[in-house]
Amino acid sequence: MAQKPFAGGGVWLWRDGAPGLAEPLSLADLAAAHPLWAADAGRLAPWREVVLGPACGPAAGTWLVAEGGPGQCAAAALVVGRCASSLDVARAFGAAGLLAPFASVVAVAQTSGRGQLRRPWVSPPGNCYAALAWPGSGGDLEAAAPVVVGACLADALYARGFAVRVKWPNDLLIDAVKIGGILVEERGGLLLAGVGLNLASAPDPAGLRRDHAAQASCLAAFGEVPGAVTLWTDLVKSGQTCYLQCVAASGSRALSRFLEGRLAWLGRDVRVCEGGSHEFRARIVGLAEDGGLRLLRDGAGPGQVLKLHSGSISLL
Repeated sequence: MAQKPFAGGGVWLWRDGAPGLAEPLSLADLAAAHPLWAADAGRLAPWREVVLGPACGPAAGTWLVAEGGPGQCAAAALVVGRCASSLDVARAFGAAGLLAPFASVVAVAQTSGRGQLRRPWVSPPGNCYAALAWPGSGGDLEAAAPVVVGACLADALYARGFAVRVKWPNDLLIDAVKIGGILVEERGGLLLAGVGLNLASAPDPAGLRRDHAAQASCLAAFGEVPGAVTLWTDLVKSGQTCYLQCVAASGSRALSRFLEGRLAWLGRDVRVCEGGSHEFRARIVGLAEDGGLRLLRDGAGPGQVLKLHSGSISLL
C-alpha cells in the first residue's frame, strides 16, 4: 500500500479509529449517529474495505471507501468517529504527509471542539465538524485566510440557496444569526481551517457567553440539507474553485472587492472591542488586501479610515 492512500480523493470512513485520535466508526454507527449521516451512509454505498498498513502511520487500520453517490470528490474527505477535535486528527495526519491541499477530516462528533480564543464549540452528532487542509500561499492571501475561507464557503452556500455572509473575521451568518464558524491554525508549515457548521441543531442560547455577537441557528432552519458529508464535499469542491479565483485576483483590488461582497454588516455601525476592554463605535467600510477590517471611527473624517486586525465586532 502506498504511503499516501488518500491522494486519489473520495470519501473514506475510518472503521478502526485509533486510541487517542478517534473512536471506531462502522456504517451502523454512522447511520445511528443522526439522520443526516444515515442519508450519507446509504447515498454513498456501496462501500469497499481497504486496510492501510503501518507505513501509513497514524491512519493505519481498516477504512471503508465510498464507491457510490453522485460523483467522487477530488480531495479526500476522511470521516472519523467521535474525537477530541477534527483539527487534532487532521494535525496528526498532516504531519505524516497524508493530507493534500483541500483534503479534510470530518468528525461525527467532538468532545473538545474549539473556536476562536479556544472557546468551546458544542459538537453533538448531526452537524459538520471539519478540518480542511488549506494551501499555504504566503503573503496577503495567507494572512487573510480566515476571511478567504469564509468567503469561499459563503459563496458555495449562497449558490445552494443559503444567503450566508461572513462576519469578520471568522463567523458565518444568515441574516443576523450564526450558523457556523472558522478557526485557522498554522503549525509546522501546515495550515488547517477548522470549520463548524450547524446543519441540524444550534447551541442552547442559555449556554452562549454573555457577550456573544449573534444568536445561533442552523442551516436546516433556512432550507434542505442533503447530508453532512454530501454537503461538505460539495462545498469543498466549490471552495477550491473559488480559492483559485482568489489566487488569480491576489494583489489587486479585485480580491478585496470579492471578499467585501461576502461581508456581513458592510456599511453598518458596529461596536468594536479591541484589546480586551477598549471599545469604540465605528462603521464598516470594507476590507484591506491582508484581511484587515476597514473602519471609519465615529466622528472621524472620511480620510481617517483605520484597519483592524484583531478584535471583535457586534451590531449596535
